[in-house]
Amino acid sequence: MADAINIGSGDSRVRIEGLGQSMRALSKAGADSEDMKDLMHAIGMIVVRASTPPSITGTLAGTVRAGRGKTKAVVRAGGARAPYAGVIHYGWPQHNIEAQPFITQALQSEQNSIFNALNDGIGDILKKNDLK
Repeated sequence: MADAINIGSGDSRVRIEGLGQSMRALSKAGADSEDMKDLMHAIGMIVVRASTPPSITGTLAGTVRAGRGKTKAVVRAGGARAPYAGVIHYGWPQHNIEAQPFITQALQSEQNSIFNALNDGIGDILKKNDLK
């Protein structure tokens, strides 16, 4: 199966077909899972640094963060301090609140950087574990 890349503005995701299978193969071959978590966090941080949430008080900007998954990079915004993050990002047409998809825009603007970081990071992990 050929790898395919899908970017969706509605759910703020990039999906690379076959990445999970590659990650499992790396893990079976001895790659350290902590290295994978560090790589995915670094990729998420590319999006976090590029995101520009609308700001009145700056509270929402302070809630944008990257997760530490082993097989995926996740960027989240909001929480108890900013429970309105989803409404700001996706909008709420019934209340005339227009979407301001700051995470999706950051993801799309940094697509090349993300793929380069993924390629370089996997290469480094392969070298570190004598798999390349």
